[in-house]
Amino acid sequence: MKVILLETVQTLGKEGTVVEVSDGHAQNFLFPQNLAVPATEEALRKMKERETIAKKQSQKVIAATGKLAEKLDGYEITVEEKVNEDGVLYAAVTKKIIAKALKKAGFDVEEEMVSLVEPIKNPGTKTITIELPHDFEAEIRLTIEGV
Repeated sequence: MKVILLETVQTLGKEGTVVEVSDGHAQNFLFPQNLAVPATEEALRKMKERETIAKKQSQKVIAATGKLAEKLDGYEITVEEKVNEDGVLYAAVTKKIIAKALKKAGFDVEEEMVSLVEPIKNPGTKTITIELPHDFEAEIRLTIEGV
């Protein structure tokens, strides 16, 4: 009997694949645990529709991420932090602070996307890489001003 797997089954295959199994295995194991459905023409058509929709959504997400990367690339942002009399920051500028400043500027950037080896401890201008999903990258110029 041909079935469409609704979930990945280690011994049979990945979710969405059509596999041939014995009638007993399908009736007694796969169907009761909602791991598979019979591979009827209707079920195959629905599966193809879901794949098409998922592919279109994925393409939209990739396009949106590409646009975000274009907008971010070369963007300049200024962060003001307190400094002591020697000109050293009291608190280092971290990924979290950079992400928060970018969000405030209207960019959907998470802390994990900011590529920063170690927190910045001195005022000045730095180039920071933002690593976006789907292998997109953007470089921003971060200016830290002491107040």
